[in-house]
Amino acid sequence: MAADRSIILAWVADLATTLVASPIDLADLLDRIEAARGLGRADFAGEVLDLMRVPAEWARAPDDFARFVAPAETDAATSEACRVLLAVGLSLAAPRIDWPSRPEARTARAALADALEAALDIGSARGAAGVDLYAWLSDLGGVALRILSDLAANAVPMVRVETGVSLPASVLAWKLYGDAGRAEGLADVARSLTPMLMPVTFEALER
Repeated sequence: MAADRSIILAWVADLATTLVASPIDLADLLDRIEAARGLGRADFAGEVLDLMRVPAEWARAPDDFARFVAPAETDAATSEACRVLLAVGLSLAAPRIDWPSRPEARTARAALADALEAALDIGSARGAAGVDLYAWLSDLGGVALRILSDLAANAVPMVRVETGVSLPASVLAWKLYGDAGRAEGLADVARSLTPMLMPVTFEALER
């Protein structure tokens, strides 16, 4: 049974619409997605891998990385194709992101490792027909994992902050870093709903 092209292409299009900031690049990609529907099987496989590259290369923030989630409730063939594409997307996106903290970089590395393992299992199960895919994914994912390891080693550690009372992020940013301008970033890292009132206990960058 062949993978469902409509599901795969719709997924890539959704990622692109969310991540690609250039209207020209987005329009070009959406045209390519439409044209890919009529390609032969081998040509489609190569094209969709290249299509996934575009939104992955536009990823800039941890939230962008988190958007790479394979479609749920698909048939076996489509699920396998999506797992391979997910590993490709994460491998290309992860090294481009400025991970703000060591735990986030480590979490991303674990997610990439899991996705890569699942994709490599698919290549391995295909025997001789999957050798090239397996080798290519191993190289691509291996480089990304090494880069993420380096990023995690150099990223800023997290600390636990307890205030006993809710305070504005600007006040806490000044107390922690001597810079009230870091209030928005502090609220983002703490996952606070609003920078006006921070939680009484939260995680923050050490420096």
